[in-house]
Amino acid sequence: MPTTRRPSGSKPEVIIIGGGASGLAAACVLADAGVPALVLEKEEKAGRKLLATGNGRCNLLNFGPPVYFGDAAFARQALSHCGAAEVAAFFAGLGLGLREEEGGRAYPLPNQAAAVADSLLARLQESPSVKIRTGARVTDVRRAEGGFLVETADGGRFSAPRLIAAPGGPAAPRLGGSGELLGVLARLGHGLVPPRPALCPLETETAAIRGLSGLRAPAWLTLFIGGEPACAAAGEALFTDYGVSGVCAMQLARDAGRGLQDGREVILSVDFSPLCGLAPPLMRRLSPSELRAGPARREMLGLLEARFARLGPGRAYTGLLPRALANKVRSLPLPEAAEWLSGLRLRVTGVKGFDQAQVAAGGLSCAGFDPETFQSRSVPGLYVTGEALNVDGDTGGFNLLFAWAGGILAGRHAAGEAERPS
Repeated sequence: MPTTRRPSGSKPEVIIIGGGASGLAAACVLADAGVPALVLEKEEKAGRKLLATGNGRCNLLNFGPPVYFGDAAFARQALSHCGAAEVAAFFAGLGLGLREEEGGRAYPLPNQAAAVADSLLARLQESPSVKIRTGARVTDVRRAEGGFLVETADGGRFSAPRLIAAPGGPAAPRLGGSGELLGVLARLGHGLVPPRPALCPLETETAAIRGLSGLRAPAWLTLFIGGEPACAAAGEALFTDYGVSGVCAMQLARDAGRGLQDGREVILSVDFSPLCGLAPPLMRRLSPSELRAGPARREMLGLLEARFARLGPGRAYTGLLPRALANKVRSLPLPEAAEWLSGLRLRVTGVKGFDQAQVAAGGLSCAGFDPETFQSRSVPGLYVTGEALNVDGDTGGFNLLFAWAGGILAGRHAAGEAERPS
């Protein structure tokens, strides 16, 4: 466990709840300022969730236009004070270089998530003013004379004039995700939007895709809610025995879950035009204009008719479609096959739970916080950052970018307000 050295008996000026991305960023800022701080992390190792991001590579930010939901305006305001360039400079100060890839996604130069966690923890290891206590699950937070009192499950009681709460959200519980402190923080005087899974697989009716489990194919996906197109994404779709996964499907889960929650019909339309060479194999959200310009049933029918004329019915699908997919349409008349391949419609029956979600939608209402400092507007000295707030971003590093920015801004303001040791 990386514990730092500081004078025995010194009292923290700042307590940080959570040793994830946002909490560690705040701790590094406080370490640079020489402010005594204590990080309380419930897991046995800080930064554990970071190791699983980006398939172990850690897509730690995105240089492209921000894509956020929930209190999106708050996220944009916060990033105007500490954006991708400033976060990249923060990591450069820790000795970590970044590599920008397609779509503005940024990864550490060593191409390993461990390099991100190591850079943060190495800075804290050498700090004489910041200490990390792991295995410390916070159970209660109360306002007290002179600041805040924090209690942990093992009977620990800690106090400080300032508190930075970065406890994360309920997504990915196997990596430590938990929403147990959201209610505690809400009771201090903040509104709470009930969390629900986002960026997770879709559960659909399965009769139409039976036999496709395990198939990966480039596709354009459109989500219809109440008969109207709500959102769309392109990428590699992964078919499962319960529905559709893959990044492009997960990008639609937030809206799908909300539609189902409202009791509306939710339909997923799958267009295999990218697989058939009729559309570019994109990997991002799609705009309405792109959907209107995309290949339709007519283009798919023309392709199939040309192949049947040239190759005959026995070989028309060979070399065009994966075997499992060809078996689905081989016996259909060409107009129906074209309709199936360009607009397969699946009724969405649910979304996977927090255990398969990358992030959660919902959290503490950002109306109660200052986007420049992340300090509570009603509880001076309290800062809340990261997934605990009602902000969730698209895939591609946006969620981590918001977490880093919040930690940096909260750490700076808390450091400016703190008393330095003599």
